[in-house]
Amino acid sequence: MLMKTPNWSVRRPAAPADGMPTGIAVGLGAVAMVAAGLVAAAVPADHPAPRFTVIAVAVGLFAAMTADQVALAVVAPIGFLISNGFLEDRFGQLSWHGSADLWRLMLLVSAAALGLVVGDGYRWVRGLRAYRHSVRPATRPRQVAAGGRLSHLLTKEEEHGA
Repeated sequence: MLMKTPNWSVRRPAAPADGMPTGIAVGLGAVAMVAAGLVAAAVPADHPAPRFTVIAVAVGLFAAMTADQVALAVVAPIGFLISNGFLEDRFGQLSWHGSADLWRLMLLVSAAALGLVVGDGYRWVRGLRAYRHSVRPATRPRQVAAGGRLSHLLTKEEEHGA
């Protein structure tokens, strides 16, 4: 007896709901991380926390704006590598700084998660507002001036006083 097995593979769309393809988002995110690295390089080297904060904020903003988790999984390590190679060390030389790098990685993951939450919350509120405004005014309840009763509950004779 031959049986046809169902296709169990999960296919995800090539682009998130907003329509930006993941590859474009990764490219824009990489450019944003390089720009954040240039801005962070302007901060004096004896202030490492504010220098890394610029990178973390850029990762959080990217997460909030795109809401693309796949692109974020590529862009966040780029931000860490730029921070490690150019802000902590010199000329792109990567090295491990022990527990300090673990804390920086945790901060980047937290900034990315917070950015995703803020971006999804914004999209949810925007969707609620769009739904509320898409309801036709004729389906909304109207109040009658006298008595404050809802007019959609009244029959035509009651509205005219008959």
